Amino acid sequence: MNWRISILFFILVASVSNVSAQSYELECSRMPLNELLVQLRRQYDLQLSFDDGLLSTYSISIKGSYPSPEALFEALFKEVPLAYERVNGVFVIYPLEPQLRSREFLLLGQLLEYGSGEPLPFSHLLINDSPSVSDLKGSFSFASTSDSIFRVQASHLGCYFLDTILYAGPAQKLYLKPFSYDIPEVVVRDTRVERSVQMGESAGLIKLNSYIAQYLPGNGDNSVFNLLRLQPGILAAGEQPNDLIIQGSPEGTSRVLFDGITIWGLKNFSDNISAVNPYLAKSMQIFKSGYDASRLDLVGGMVDITGRVGSTQKAGYNLFVNNQTVNGMMEVPVRPKGAFILAFRQTYYDLLNKEDFPLLSSGNFDYQIDVTPDYVFHDVNAKYSVQGDNGDLFFVSVFGAEDRFSYEVRQDRTNNIFAQTNREANIQTGASIFYGKDWKGGNRTQFSATYSSLESEYNILRTLENKRLNMVFTTVNNASVTDLNELNLRVSHSSRVGTSHDLEVGLESVFDEVILREDTFEVESSTFKANGNRLVLFMQDNISLWRGGHLKPGVRMNHQPVSGITHLDPRLEWRQSMGEALKFNAAWGKYHQFLVKSSLVDDNGNYRYTWSLANDETIPILSATHWVAGATLGLPNFTFSVEGYHKRTSGMTRYVRSQGTREAVFIGKGRSYGIDFFVKKDFYRHSVWASYTLGRAEELFPYFPEKDYRRAPQDQRHEFKLTGLVNVGNFHFSGAWVYGSGFPLYTSYLSRSYSEPDYRRLDLSLVYRLGFKKFNGEAGLSVMNVLDADNVKYSSFERIPLDQLNTVYVNTDSMPFTPLVFLKVNF
Repeated sequence: MNWRISILFFILVASVSNVSAQSYELECSRMPLNELLVQLRRQYDLQLSFDDGLLSTYSISIKGSYPSPEALFEALFKEVPLAYERVNGVFVIYPLEPQLRSREFLLLGQLLEYGSGEPLPFSHLLINDSPSVSDLKGSFSFASTSDSIFRVQASHLGCYFLDTILYAGPAQKLYLKPFSYDIPEVVVRDTRVERSVQMGESAGLIKLNSYIAQYLPGNGDNSVFNLLRLQPGILAAGEQPNDLIIQGSPEGTSRVLFDGITIWGLKNFSDNISAVNPYLAKSMQIFKSGYDASRLDLVGGMVDITGRVGSTQKAGYNLFVNNQTVNGMMEVPVRPKGAFILAFRQTYYDLLNKEDFPLLSSGNFDYQIDVTPDYVFHDVNAKYSVQGDNGDLFFVSVFGAEDRFSYEVRQDRTNNIFAQTNREANIQTGASIFYGKDWKGGNRTQFSATYSSLESEYNILRTLENKRLNMVFTTVNNASVTDLNELNLRVSHSSRVGTSHDLEVGLESVFDEVILREDTFEVESSTFKANGNRLVLFMQDNISLWRGGHLKPGVRMNHQPVSGITHLDPRLEWRQSMGEALKFNAAWGKYHQFLVKSSLVDDNGNYRYTWSLANDETIPILSATHWVAGATLGLPNFTFSVEGYHKRTSGMTRYVRSQGTREAVFIGKGRSYGIDFFVKKDFYRHSVWASYTLGRAEELFPYFPEKDYRRAPQDQRHEFKLTGLVNVGNFHFSGAWVYGSGFPLYTSYLSRSYSEPDYRRLDLSLVYRLGFKKFNGEAGLSVMNVLDADNVKYSSFERIPLDQLNTVYVNTDSMPFTPLVFLKVNF
């Protein structure tokens, strides 16, 4: 009996095992899924629920054996958007909700100049109606999740507009054609060109090109600064010799950079020779106020000049000669992707002879002596660069310059003979290394190292001979030497996050050194030496808002390791485009400056400025707050811009030297506010623009008797500038008129009374373009101060006490009537 039960149990287990091990066999080719499921339901007695019409749209090809219905359905629905769920033994089949997978399309590109292959830095782009700006290498990136096709509109000052369609993919090179293209066979007509100035892209920002500058009056060796001085907010009336005064900021608070090298301030005699060779200047950015966190630590403004990188296509040779200087440059390709540039300038020796003019009456001064100084200048620039196919750029730029400025004057009076000799010498050197890397994802990394130095010597010897006593008295015998050195190491990285954020973070290490020595009557009276290191971290995010809006919050942090002090400077910028024509912008920010210029004033109201390193102990660190807002209307051939600004500065240091008392040091503060207007009209090949600044600059020091703000030395209420350029065939006519209402010339450092002579200057120029088979160039005549107006140059005049009642007013180097005949040849 037992064996029968065992056999029955074995048969039962075997049958159950066979049932549980049932497999589901499938083999079909391109069968509609609804029909296949009906076949499976009949063959394996499955309970199914599905949408017959939906499943009929899917065709299935499958072959295999599956141990369970679940495994079968997993294989069936692997390639189709379907899923299943078992409810009370019924397999319910339903469609999956579509999951939209966003795909990012990335556009990478680089803007280059047609003919030379030069990168076009800081060019403006409109990509799918969204504004963008290229970097120093001309590179740009843009991301989109909606389309892989991009409409790109690109413009660079002095170049024709480019309007094209691009596709997402590898980096693409776009070439813009210059307006003043030198090959006569290339003619472009009825095409819009960006002439000379761009405004409204950011608050307080003006962009200029180097093409238009060569046709302005005085184009020779100072075309860069001749163009700068004609812009709103840049002081022109004072012919500032050593510095730029931007929107009323005090001297020493603004800076000029060339390839990252600081131009500390060469003498720039008579606005004819500047510290930047015009052959090398490529593009210029003027940051008047409200600049973002990536910029230098300044409380005033900044001019950033980008130099040429050189042609990688062919060698070129340039020669410029006028009746004051000679300027030459050569550029040579270095295969396969490099270029080398060498440029040199030199004034003719003994060009300017010392002359004494007859005594003249001048305002509140009893006597005036106009002096033509002796002046010698030379400089040299060298640059090697390499451009990569992917937009990478590497360059080494070296700069050196020297100028020597002096004058001697001797005047016979009834009882006295007055004599004075002034000498000033400046030697400047600098070098910069730059490498910019473009990554595949649109991210960019830049590294730079810059070194700048200035050695400045100043000597003054003043004597007074008493005719009655037949004795000579030395009243002043002062000498000073200033050595200034700065080293800056910087790395920054920009990364695009989605389509609306462009993050930038950077790290800097800054080392400054100042050495100052003063001698009085050939006896060393004081020596000052200071150095300091700062670590700087900055971060900012360029956020794209809806309907053409942009917001750029940022912060710049300065840390001084020795003192342990950290300064935090938050900054905020807003831009809003109302279509392509109308733009609004505003900016606010906190700023600090550590390398400062301290002013020194004597009994007669004469100002001198010396560099110092602030440490918040003996010399306070300058701090400022900027507010700026404006609007720009930019039509194809018409531009109108209005911009208001307000700046407050604290920590200003002034040394006061008065006879019979010790030198006193005072800490003061200043403020400047006003409004800049600019209007420009282009028609055919002609341009006319006008700018007007209504401003006020004030300062307050404890020694002021009124204990209230008074007009600062750089204060000027009105300045109006009018410029016109006319092109007829190969002839270029230009003119520039500048009117300024004048600066306050106080009679002494304590006096509230002052004179205020206004400023008027008309400059004219005629240029003829030469074109030959083997070379081309220009010849022309430029006349400065056509009307020979007797103007006062800011901070370059000197009041000298002649006796107890009279004062001599020495005007050393304001621009006289100056004709310049020149020839420029390009091979």
